[in-house]
Amino acid sequence: MKDQVFEGETVEAAVAAAARALGTPPEKLRHVVLDEGTAAARGLTARPARIAILLGGAPTPGPGRAPAAPAASPLEAPARASAPLGITEVSAAIRDLVRELARAADTDISGEVTATDEAVVVRIEGPGKDLLLEDEGDVLEAFEYLLQLMYRRAIEPRRLVVDCEGYRSDRDRALREEALALAATVARDGVPRKMRSLNSYERRVVHATLTDHPAVRTFSEGEGADRRVTVAPRDAAGASQG
Repeated sequence: MKDQVFEGETVEAAVAAAARALGTPPEKLRHVVLDEGTAAARGLTARPARIAILLGGAPTPGPGRAPAAPAASPLEAPARASAPLGITEVSAAIRDLVRELARAADTDISGEVTATDEAVVVRIEGPGKDLLLEDEGDVLEAFEYLLQLMYRRAIEPRRLVVDCEGYRSDRDRALREEALALAATVARDGVPRKMRSLNSYERRVVHATLTDHPAVRTFSEGEGADRRVTVAPRDAAGASQG
């Protein structure tokens, strides 16, 4: 059975609409968020949230038969595993999750996973890959964040990167140019400046870009989502800090 897509002003409203249409309590629905939606703003039209209800479970049992156990979802696999997952198991689980995402979004994408001593790289391919590049790559970034939450411990000390159509290399190049431009400004006027909010991988890119800069040093301050990279003039004892 094909998964059904529902809309609402918010994700919660879309889930509630699906529950009414399917006659199922919201807490029993398995769903994937396709689009969190946006509120109306000046010059922008509101976009509804969209979810896909996963209907790929076992068929309803006949009279007198016990219901079959639900098939394990890739989202649930890490939590149910009795032993730590290895790279081979993580790679297979990620490919399964990409297939489930493609089925829920009714599109054609696949994931190729390669692992080195430094990183696990997921490359999204297929005619439907533009889905992940919508909103300037926000969908791709959200998918990467989800995979990091699910598998970070299993792949440590490697980092996990999701790429599509060279998006990551283009983003890294733009980030390096941004860091160098800010460093030039700091070197010119001697005033420390903070960069915009970046994730941990992006902060490492900035530190690596400026680590040998003759006039500035970098360091990170803050916790969680508020952690920011500061670019400051390099003093006699200063060295770049992670």
